[in-house]
Amino acid sequence: MMSTTQSDDDNKHEKREEQTRRRRRRKKTFSILSTLCLFLLVWYVEHTERDAFYVREIDDFFFNDLKGGGGGGWKRYAVPAHEEEKTEKECTIDRYRIRELSFEKFNREYREKKPVVVKFDDKNFSYDFFYEMNRKKNVLKTHGEKTILLSSANTFSYEKKEIKLREYLEEGGRYLKPVQLHQRADKIWYWFGDNDHDAFGDFFPAFKRTSVIGKKYVPENASVAYSYGVGGPLSGVPYHIHGPGWSESIYGRKKWFLSPPMFEPVFNGNETAARAAMRFKANGNKAKFKMKTMNMNGKNENKKKNKNGIDVDKYGNEKKVLACVVHPKQAVYFPDRWWHATLNLDESVFISSFVNY
Repeated sequence: MMSTTQSDDDNKHEKREEQTRRRRRRKKTFSILSTLCLFLLVWYVEHTERDAFYVREIDDFFFNDLKGGGGGGWKRYAVPAHEEEKTEKECTIDRYRIRELSFEKFNREYREKKPVVVKFDDKNFSYDFFYEMNRKKNVLKTHGEKTILLSSANTFSYEKKEIKLREYLEEGGRYLKPVQLHQRADKIWYWFGDNDHDAFGDFFPAFKRTSVIGKKYVPENASVAYSYGVGGPLSGVPYHIHGPGWSESIYGRKKWFLSPPMFEPVFNGNETAARAAMRFKANGNKAKFKMKTMNMNGKNENKKKNKNGIDVDKYGNEKKVLACVVHPKQAVYFPDRWWHATLNLDESVFISSFVNY
């Protein structure tokens, strides 16, 4: 009897030990798998981030002026993570050649309702004069010793800094170098706006005289404020809003992200435009939005849905971010209070016209 009892106890003891060994093996296996998954996640994130901040300067010898973002002495870069496909399918903003979009159609379908990109005709000799003025050597020769006001490249641009234009454009200098992964937007200095129009003499009047956008889509009696800027690769400004206007790309490519006034994207105002663009692409070109919806007057507005069950504003604009790369000799129109962010892909030279329609 005791022998049988002893045997049963031994069997139970062996079972408990076997269960203990199994639990240890499971824990060890789980620990190994968890470590491997964490390693793969970190590798994926770091790999994705490195890709998002990878840029490579392209020899301008292989590119004609104004083709693909190069020309004018301004540097062109390959930025694979943020460039459009050759089919341009990634552009979700309506695009027209300037001869295809009349002033009447612009007023009817875009001025108050949604953004649009306009491509200039290849041969426009009056506007080529302004492009000649903006060759890098000519900008340096004419305005290099003038003082410009830089802004911090975050949403609110609180910080300002005065330097000579020559220092800002200096070859190998700190200001036009590609933005790095570790940088914060509020620590990056960027020249966009805050121009001393008197100091730049005929520069802005020459633009007003020659701008094909201004001649076709801006009424003569409209009040217009002009803003000139130059930015290096992966520089830009996070989401912000202001009045309506046009931004014309003179040299270099600029990627735009736009969302209707009542659909405010969730964003960090001190996050660089490059990092925000990286997250946007990693999320399948989708953004998160704040719960509260506002109309163009800043008042609460009830959401509507289209036939597909998607939230829309009163013009039928869907709750999503539109994106498009705007090339040289192209311009983007942004309606009043549309949320927008920008990302320069090259050394980009641009001028914006804020129009009081």
